[in-house]
Amino acid sequence: MSAVMWVSFLSYAITTTLSPGPNNILVLNAISNNGMKRSKQLIFGVYFGFFSVMVICGMFSVVLAKYIPTAMPYMKYIGCAYILWLAYYTAISKPSSSDAEEGSTSFMRGFILQFVNVKIILWGITIFTGYVLPYYSSFAAVASFIVLATIIGDGATHLWAIAGVILHKIINKYWRPINLMMALLLVYSALSLILK
Repeated sequence: MSAVMWVSFLSYAITTTLSPGPNNILVLNAISNNGMKRSKQLIFGVYFGFFSVMVICGMFSVVLAKYIPTAMPYMKYIGCAYILWLAYYTAISKPSSSDAEEGSTSFMRGFILQFVNVKIILWGITIFTGYVLPYYSSFAAVASFIVLATIIGDGATHLWAIAGVILHKIINKYWRPINLMMALLLVYSALSLILK
């Protein structure tokens, strides 16, 4: 993968995972309402579930590339469209209320959320079909990107956990420029995916 594609990949991966989404909002709200200590099991559930979904996305993408290789060139356009939709949604979205979701802080709640979280499922498939498989095909490379994707995704959730209420206040105060900056990074990632 070229340096330009690495920049595109990292821009997409980091920007998307740092943007408000089900994982980040759930963890932020749990910590805001229950504190870090009481929310630890929920956070571990998110981490482990995210890794499990990345394994499934990686395996699905490899099977797709192996058994339906003619679909692979089109997947980058689907990925591009998805990233552009995320950019639009990010640009127009407003901050969520910290009271938007309350309740259990169990491991299973965080774990199960990953399997219904369309954002990370499409994120994982886009990474593998758009950025990984066009350049790498070995088991070691795919496994390495599963680990890297998990580190990026769980790292972003961890940042939201650490930031807690502070990040929530900053986003509420400066939400418009933050959203526009993230949206522009997503547009760059989308265009790099199809213009390489």
